[in-house]
Amino acid sequence: MIQEWLKKSESIPRKHGLYRMEAIIEALGNPERGLKSIHIAGTNGKGSTAAMVTAFAKAHGLRVGTFTSPHMDSIRERIQLDGVPLEEEPFWQAASVIREVESRLFEEWEAFNYFEILTAMMFVVFQQEAVDLAIIEVGIGGLLDNTNVGHPLVSVITTIGLDHQDLLGSTLEEITAQKAGIIKAGQQVVVGPVTRECMDVIRGVASEKGATVQAFGEDFSLVEDSYQDNELTIPLEQLALKGAFQKENATVAIRAFREWMEATGRSVQPECIDAALRVVSWPGRMEVLQETPLVIIDGAHNLPAIERLVQNMTAHVGKKQTLLFSALTRKDSQQMLAKLQEALPDVNIILTSFHPSKGQSIARSDVEAYLDSRKISYEESFEEVIDRFASSTDDESELWVTGSLYFIAEVRHWWKNRKPKEE
Repeated sequence: MIQEWLKKSESIPRKHGLYRMEAIIEALGNPERGLKSIHIAGTNGKGSTAAMVTAFAKAHGLRVGTFTSPHMDSIRERIQLDGVPLEEEPFWQAASVIREVESRLFEEWEAFNYFEILTAMMFVVFQQEAVDLAIIEVGIGGLLDNTNVGHPLVSVITTIGLDHQDLLGSTLEEITAQKAGIIKAGQQVVVGPVTRECMDVIRGVASEKGATVQAFGEDFSLVEDSYQDNELTIPLEQLALKGAFQKENATVAIRAFREWMEATGRSVQPECIDAALRVVSWPGRMEVLQETPLVIIDGAHNLPAIERLVQNMTAHVGKKQTLLFSALTRKDSQQMLAKLQEALPDVNIILTSFHPSKGQSIARSDVEAYLDSRKISYEESFEEVIDRFASSTDDESELWVTGSLYFIAEVRHWWKNRKPKEE
């Protein structure tokens, strides 16, 4: 079964490097070459930025393909056409194409891993569908990521923070160099809010490649809740995505889309951007599951994202807040917990476990040292915690659920199928 083959590929180690991916796409006839794409890297904000650019393209009447990871409900979410997950039949047809290529290349390259397969499928689907715009989100890093075999018109670096240090480097400058590896000769590079040190690295790589940098705060800005550059002003007050940093993401997305439109001989219609901002959505990021009492989920899966979560929580003045947290053991859960404990001294923090499709979540033994605090506790069942809060009549209480995106995906799946407790 093709589904079993793809599932089995999850256990094959991810290999960072382009030589295998280049062999795969060459065997496919290089479907990436005809795509007019935007390539998005960054520590946080990649998915939200991709979702907004997708909405802009749709509003302008363009056919758009979007590739993101991880998924929340279905693997088909990773390959979208016009913002809709690929249908079952074309998804598995594309998988079959890649499986046939694997059989031809097996003697030299052995079995393909999960992300190689999905990346190759994406290129095949977007070529077959003749999308006007392909929006491609990096998996990890940039320089050695499987997606870095394309020829995008615009590259985007959203933010830079400490994440995946085992793969990308121990300093911000090393991590920046990896993410700047997506920069290609002659293209426009749109950069979000990053430190001066990170920007110096990016400018250095761009100069070597002959690429042009468009920098947040210099070439375009967020001023009083509006996107601004030397020609356009677009209000962001009606942005549907919640969270203090989504307006920054929107500003980067608008600039990236504008650069792509100019590169393809098109013009941006501000009214289409405005309409798209009002309806764009991105699951698992500041997503409200229930209004009263408030139950909100936010995939804050690294230290920079935790800092953003803290800012969002502290904006809710006067509320009794509880935070439910879980993460993979391979994540920097100890550092994230320490940050939460320090930044939210008055918030009750409940630690929990979940059952991800790969890897292991934190267990009580991993967080025993934190349980001495009267504000931190451990409960085995996240379902019971959320049920308890959701069925409460206390409209002054809030439950914030955060941590690994795999945890958030499991919570969303459970919530969709949940039967509320009877009164």
